[in-house]
Amino acid sequence: MTTFSREFARSLPKAELHVHLEGSVDPATMLALSQSHGVTPPSDTEDGIRQWLKFDGFPSFLERYFFVCGLLRSGEDFKTITESYLMAAHQQGCVHVEFHVSASYHIVESGSDWSEILQGVVAGCDQAEADFGISSLLLPDLSPHLGADAAHKALDVVLADPHPRITGIGMGGPADNWRTEDFGSAFRRARNAGLHCVSHAGEHGPAWEVDHAIDEFGAERIQHGIGAVTDPATLARLVDQGIACDVCPASNVALAAVPSLEAHPLPEMLAAGVTVTLGSDDPPLFSTNLLNEYEHAWNLAGLSEEGLAELAENSLVESFAAPERVEEWLT
Repeated sequence: MTTFSREFARSLPKAELHVHLEGSVDPATMLALSQSHGVTPPSDTEDGIRQWLKFDGFPSFLERYFFVCGLLRSGEDFKTITESYLMAAHQQGCVHVEFHVSASYHIVESGSDWSEILQGVVAGCDQAEADFGISSLLLPDLSPHLGADAAHKALDVVLADPHPRITGIGMGGPADNWRTEDFGSAFRRARNAGLHCVSHAGEHGPAWEVDHAIDEFGAERIQHGIGAVTDPATLARLVDQGIACDVCPASNVALAAVPSLEAHPLPEMLAAGVTVTLGSDDPPLFSTNLLNEYEHAWNLAGLSEEGLAELAENSLVESFAAPERVEEWLT
């Protein structure tokens, strides 16, 4: 196997389909936001912030994630973080990004003004497209831990404020109540409004989550999906129905979904013929970026440059970008 070439990976036009906007905030931006809002940051230096972001267990991860969310208080804040991440993605060879945005958190939990948030995010997308030519779309996420009624409440607000950059909705969070509460009706409403549907599934849980997301939510892509390897029938279904999994190896290790990078099931998914795209999930929190994820895939699956290029091509084809733009990137 030849040595991974970061420059080759960077040169590949690619999309990132699994990254959370609120989890993309880098240390420099955290410091700037803290100063802007009079909040005492975890550290006065970027290196100190990086050390603080290295959490120990899921509660510690949530503590850091919600600290960052608490720094996002205005449309201008959302413009700043959107533009900042898109610049970083552009520098890694991304031509398209689909951001998960935590609609349930902002609308239901924090009671924020979704319209102002949306305007800020869109302004950041527009500015980055003007500056770097990078395309971007939005996937407002529903949170199952708040219950189905809250999911509908968040969706009500999202549907009442449509925008061309909102391409679909997602589902993020634990699947503990998927079988006892009706989240499928929210996804049906979204589809009837012309939106795509994706869902986290099979991250920490087994294959049934992936099947449930497809059957009940109409998921067109699965975020993570690594639990599918626990059932050959689910793996075969992903292949037969052409449903891609947006996989994030560094995230899976950091959150103990797998015991180590060497134990990650990405090679098994690729060997089964599952269409895989790579994402960084919450990159500063997992000490990663998209090029790191391509290197992880290279090492895990023993990829050639052709195999790496196939992953990049998958990300473009499986995106919700306009077909003419996809064709342009592919050629």
